[in-house]
Amino acid sequence: MQIAPEITFEGCEPSPAAREAILKEIERLETHNQRITGCRVSVVAPSHKHRHGAGFQIHIWLTLPPHENIVVNRSHVDDARHQHVEVAIRDAFATARRQVDALAI
Repeated sequence: MQIAPEITFEGCEPSPAAREAILKEIERLETHNQRITGCRVSVVAPSHKHRHGAGFQIHIWLTLPPHENIVVNRSHVDDARHQHVEVAIRDAFATARRQVDALAI
């Protein structure tokens, strides 16, 4: 990757474990397509206003020439597993890999 990945956390303290999980997923994503030039990841914590079904939201922006950007917004409001940030990260990057793989076809 030409540009260092940007990782931000909104509504929660930055987690070293979550940051490490994101970096590992970025490495895995680069094995699917080595032309990725940039990656931004935003981890949004669940709002405390909602009582049920609130999980982490993961937003991924990839720069992949000649395409402008690939954007993945994962927010499974009904999926209780997404109350765990690592699960939300894994699922969001699985979606990103499928999109990157679809471009290679």
